[in-house]
Amino acid sequence: MYLVLIAMLALNVSREILKSFYLFELSFNNANKNADVRNAETMAAFSAKMSNERTRIKTEEWYLLAKQAHVISNEFNGYVEKMKSDIIKNGGGRNKPEGNEKGLTELSLPDDMEKHANYFDDNGQGNGKKLMQKINDTREKLISLLKTSRNADIVMTSIKKSTPLRAEDPKGTDLDKKTWVSMYLENAPLAGVVTLLSKTQNDCKSLEADVLNVLSENINIDAITQTDQMALIIPESKYVMSGTNFKAKVALATFDRTAPQKIIVNGNSIQVDGGLGDYSFLASGIGSHKVEAKIETVDPRTGNTIFIDAAPIEWNSFQPSAAISADAMNVLFIGLDNPMSISVPGVTPENTIVTASAGITLVKIGSGKFIAKATVGTKNAVISVSARLEDGQIKKMGESPYKVRRVPKAKLMLGVLPSGTYPKVKLQSQNIMNAMLEDFYFSNVKYTVLRYRASLDSKKEGLIQKDIEGNSAAIVKELAGKARSGEIIYIDKVVASGPGGNFYLDDISFKIQ
Repeated sequence: MYLVLIAMLALNVSREILKSFYLFELSFNNANKNADVRNAETMAAFSAKMSNERTRIKTEEWYLLAKQAHVISNEFNGYVEKMKSDIIKNGGGRNKPEGNEKGLTELSLPDDMEKHANYFDDNGQGNGKKLMQKINDTREKLISLLKTSRNADIVMTSIKKSTPLRAEDPKGTDLDKKTWVSMYLENAPLAGVVTLLSKTQNDCKSLEADVLNVLSENINIDAITQTDQMALIIPESKYVMSGTNFKAKVALATFDRTAPQKIIVNGNSIQVDGGLGDYSFLASGIGSHKVEAKIETVDPRTGNTIFIDAAPIEWNSFQPSAAISADAMNVLFIGLDNPMSISVPGVTPENTIVTASAGITLVKIGSGKFIAKATVGTKNAVISVSARLEDGQIKKMGESPYKVRRVPKAKLMLGVLPSGTYPKVKLQSQNIMNAMLEDFYFSNVKYTVLRYRASLDSKKEGLIQKDIEGNSAAIVKELAGKARSGEIIYIDKVVASGPGGNFYLDDISFKIQ
């Protein structure tokens, strides 16, 4: 939502938007207080375990890392708090409380765009790049504290991907290259910048919480207790093809790894080997089946023989079939990467064999995930699926037909404006010529305008006509500035690139209101 407000500022800095920034600032400040409480509670739990001689040894490594995380977070938040204080002071401070008003008041000059710009600009005090570096360094420092935790690579990658504590320059063309500093610090009003800094503090505290939680979980990851036991039924698959065996592992899960003496499944005793019971019978027909099990063991608190009941499970048997679906529709488009999910119930992706008819290329991109690419000249396609069974036999499971079609022609627009009558100021607010697909099944299908011709038959200056390379709308904005009411700007000879190559687009025109 904060980024939406920043985008709106490019059009208009209204009192309502500035008020929204103030409300967001209050919300982030409250969230920061709550995060401080939660993180303090986690640190208190660490301290309690350090005070207990029985838990101190296994806690100490993670406690020291947690303390580092707390120091890093506090140092960062102090750095940002000082920065907020500086720009608020330079920007005129805050309003004095009115009447019984309590808490943080609004900024005196929330729409100021100048004083803090010098504070962050490279040609001024240069604090923008320093903040950007501080944000990214702090993120890496906090996440690096997890490198000795269990499944460190997976955990660190996941947290790094999900944390919003990052400052990165947006991607853009060389002609319209913007930086994170220019977008969010130099060219935003004071209220927006202060709110962004409060949000950044919240992002840091949230990342600190994630790191503390992982470190806390590692304390007990290898702990062994005698307080609980649980019976498990572990099926190899809950979906079994008729004619093949249903197989499952049945075991008593105890933290002291005591092997069970007796396992009963659906009323019958089964063989036990190394604490695991093997259960297998021939599946037939189509439908749902239930498996119930109980395991004989010793209660670690009383020494008495007891039975632990497993939660019943249901599994399904089915006839041979294949599930084939295009993630977008039952049409494959030429020039596009058509995503497909292909699977056979009860058969692993490694044992699923997928083939396509002539003119279609299938590329596997993941477990059960494929990209289908269609060539020009293909009108229909068939995707076939087979399965390699446990005995090595390959059995055809099904097939599905698809139509092959070209991607529809894109519609030319000036920014977000189609052909029509507009005030010249609205035309001048658009920056690029867009080629867009309306109501198309696929998302993120992109066309790029390569060149076009813009014309204005001006009563004052006569015919003005220019050929443009690229998709910049600068010339259209220039013509709009020269046009009078009732005059028309024409856009023709438009070439755009997209799926399958380059295309000519239909002409559009804009009448000055």
